[in-house]
Amino acid sequence: MSRLVAFGQALIRRPLAWPEETRALAAGAEVVFCNLEGCVAPPGATRMKTKTVHPAPAEALAALADLGVTHLSIANNHVWDYGHPGILATRDAARAAGFAVAGAGRDAAEAARPAIRAGVALVAADCGPTPDWAIAGEGPGVNPLRVRRRLVLPGPDLARLIAIARATGEAQRAARRVAIGYDAAPQGPSFYGLALAEGDGPREEHTVEPADLDRLAAAIEGARREADRVLVSLHHHHWAPDWTLPPGWLEDVCTRILGLGADLVAAHGPPVAYGLVDGAAGGVAALGLGNLAFHTARAERYAREGLDVFAGAALVVDGAGSRLAPVAVAR
Repeated sequence: MSRLVAFGQALIRRPLAWPEETRALAAGAEVVFCNLEGCVAPPGATRMKTKTVHPAPAEALAALADLGVTHLSIANNHVWDYGHPGILATRDAARAAGFAVAGAGRDAAEAARPAIRAGVALVAADCGPTPDWAIAGEGPGVNPLRVRRRLVLPGPDLARLIAIARATGEAQRAARRVAIGYDAAPQGPSFYGLALAEGDGPREEHTVEPADLDRLAAAIEGARREADRVLVSLHHHHWAPDWTLPPGWLEDVCTRILGLGADLVAAHGPPVAYGLVDGAAGGVAALGLGNLAFHTARAERYAREGLDVFAGAALVVDGAGSRLAPVAVAR
């Protein structure tokens, strides 16, 4: 069995030197994966946010190539920092640099298409939250695996929120937007855009958009016909209240993806690392690989919160099996 190493996310804003331990992990691997947490912005592109924007310089792709990265996911919340031009420029630049790139494209078909090299197919999806305009359809965007959130409440609490929405006019405003066609009709009650349900709450529930899961299943099925192994990359920002723990919905989603035929799942988004989950058919999912490189302006704030964002993980797969290895994050 060939050696595969899956790293987490690479947020690169300036030249860097890879720690020797990181180079040693990648050395000799036929396949090295990571998620590019940034956007190669074309000249004149307009930033779509007022904060947390991550333009990736030319050195970012060169640094990843120098490490030996072969497969690159661009399905994340920063590839669209500079709008549709940034999405396309990032994909084009990464492909021109020689990477097998997946997760965003000129339309939904291109964004969902597996990238195959060395017998390994990469399928990449963004679990959001993501604005509608940044999701691939007839035009450019990321490949979505949308995770929907709703709040489950006991009957009296649910009735109280519904009454508040009516009293403030929010319910009427929402109904008018649906009637005109601005918004899709909700599947049940909601409160200022948050879906509600009655049950043994209060608690949150997360569900995956069925059409997105079907698209992912089709991509995995197609990839299995052309590759020896299928790696699925998931990026998300539906974090648990305690950032040192994986969110409750993630293990179920990863297990379902392994059941669809994926051999490996690499999840990232939170800047910390989590553990592994084994699938019934022998696949394995890394619930969070944390960071590979992290050029952040918030290092002191993370430290104050007790979050070690400079201790990532790598999923290593070789003849000895699957395991997590610690990663010294490049700063």
